Amino acid sequence: MRKIIPTNEHHKTKKKMKSWKKIILIVLGVTLLIAISVLGYFGYQANKSINNITGEKQSIFDTARSLLPGAPSKELKSDDGRTNIVLLGMRGENDPNGGLLSDSIMIISIKNDSKQVAMISIPRDLKIKIPGTQNYGKLNSAHAIGSQQKPPQGLQYTMKVLEEMTGLPMHYGISVDFIAFKGIIDALGGITVNAASDFYDPNYEGGIRVKKGPNDLNSDRALKYVWARLSSSDFDRSRRQREVLTAIKDKAQQTDALKNPVFLINTLNNLGSHVKTTMTLDELKTTVNTLNDLDLDAMIQKGYDTSADGPFTSKTEPGIGYVIIPKTGNFNAFKEDIKDIFPIVNTQDTKK
Repeated sequence: MRKIIPTNEHHKTKKKMKSWKKIILIVLGVTLLIAISVLGYFGYQANKSINNITGEKQSIFDTARSLLPGAPSKELKSDDGRTNIVLLGMRGENDPNGGLLSDSIMIISIKNDSKQVAMISIPRDLKIKIPGTQNYGKLNSAHAIGSQQKPPQGLQYTMKVLEEMTGLPMHYGISVDFIAFKGIIDALGGITVNAASDFYDPNYEGGIRVKKGPNDLNSDRALKYVWARLSSSDFDRSRRQREVLTAIKDKAQQTDALKNPVFLINTLNNLGSHVKTTMTLDELKTTVNTLNDLDLDAMIQKGYDTSADGPFTSKTEPGIGYVIIPKTGNFNAFKEDIKDIFPIVNTQDTKK
């Protein structure tokens, strides 16, 4: 038998239900407003960071369009199916101890048809002719010289010098300072570096000791490992830098970090003015997707030094100091070697 609710009680019940509906709608509305504000803030911050990194002036809507899954990719620049990206590491613009000098100089070269990738360390003490002058200096000074131009052209200047030395077009450039380097490793939760040999350097804030084999490193120890050189050489430091970059690549792949939009937005917000690139956002996204598709475990790693079978030797020159120079007086042997860095493979096999 259905219970009959008196008229007054019925009105009270309806009133309570309306009140609860109102409260729920208000709570949902406030929650939605907070969510939109938070997303809008992070979106604004991410867009600001991206524009700072790329030098673009995209709206937040254009940035969101580029970052959406399934958004069309922009084909990377290339010559003969090869894309070359200059990667510079430095202390940072505000560091008084040569913060704009390139501490490490690498070329990431991608062979698009055979899906091969190479990481090539270039000696920072290579003697160069400074473009537009009759003066000579070291390769690591190119970024600092270019940064003094208006507008600043540090990356472009270094790319131009490397084009003349290697005979290869440098399609893009990326610079990363120490703060960004540490921020990336922190965002990944640390890395595991597979050291080729025992290493110890007592300098640099307590020093760094790494044993041969796998080593779990946080950002502080990783920075010391790639920076230290007073107990070794620049050539050994280049090897250690390649080891750390490989470890970053491994951790990013293991955690699918580059496919995680929250990770990417947080990392971009933290990097801010500590990363610069000549790429557009669309090109940067294409590069990330391209590297994700490549077999990075088969990545070719190469460094140049002054060994007997290499193209370089060293000397001391007045006004410049210790420099690395070509043994033959020109860069022809170096150009041939770097041009032929990729072994010939059966492209049909790579497409299977």
